[in-house]
Amino acid sequence: MTIVSNIKNRLLRSDPKGLALLLAFRAQAAAHGIRVRRSAGTISFVCGRRQVILGARDIMSVPFVVHEWDRLFATLDGESRGQRTVLDFSQPGLHRYRRHGLAFYCPSLAEDDSMDAYTDFYHPQPGDIVWDVGANAGMTAYFFAQMVGPVGRVYAFEPDDTNYEFLLRNIEMHQLSNVTPVKAALPSQTGTASFDMDGTMGAGLTHLLSYSVAGYSKVVETLSLQDACTQFGSVPNYIKMDIEGAELSAIASSLDFLRRHPIHLAIESNHLVNGQFTSGPLEQLLIGAGYRAWSSDKFGQLFTWAEPPPE
Repeated sequence: MTIVSNIKNRLLRSDPKGLALLLAFRAQAAAHGIRVRRSAGTISFVCGRRQVILGARDIMSVPFVVHEWDRLFATLDGESRGQRTVLDFSQPGLHRYRRHGLAFYCPSLAEDDSMDAYTDFYHPQPGDIVWDVGANAGMTAYFFAQMVGPVGRVYAFEPDDTNYEFLLRNIEMHQLSNVTPVKAALPSQTGTASFDMDGTMGAGLTHLLSYSVAGYSKVVETLSLQDACTQFGSVPNYIKMDIEGAELSAIASSLDFLRRHPIHLAIESNHLVNGQFTSGPLEQLLIGAGYRAWSSDKFGQLFTWAEPPPE
């Protein structure tokens, strides 16, 4: 972990709404030519004639917006306000993706279009069973549903109350009859766990987050990979996973099951756990279980893919 990351995480833990953190984020944004201002309830970013607006609860997404500035505007249709093109995520809304023309309801910052990364080595096939673990508001679940077709099935896991509500809205709007929403987290074991649910893409298990805001934490249901298979009566052909660092314990606790049941895996591994990104430890675990595993940041952040051994 870099010195800058250490400082940022200390500021997040000590006072996620404080001036010191805002000044640190402003300095980071200024290095990219982006001005950051915070007012009552919003955080505004301006660069030239483009503007992004976040809700105050999305402060942890400031580095993401700065890093993905050009891609955000290339991915989403903005709104014309005067001479500016604006992406406004300060309130829940319907956002349209430029590449495919589809719109999805989003509770806050719109989901990144990472489908190319998730399907880089394995493209779910008609009839497949797919698990979308960390489904957020359901954009990835939509595309998986199209891939597997009417005889396939997508299980969309999302424990955050607000994200789950929007997942249901998008399932209904797009008439995804082959998607089953599952209001549970998928860490290492079945039971319950404390989960910080703030309706953003950064929601996650409390003990794994860089910071925790009082009032957002809630106990949620958890399922192990093996117990979820038992509950649904099937083993997935493919798992997409984006669970804010919990992927390491989820995989580590499931190695015996993965040895017996070959599953294709695509995991966002750009998460810091114990001072290092989860990509390296994930590769080691999966290779030890007989899988071919590799990681890359060619899609803008770290992803780890794993192919099961030949039967």
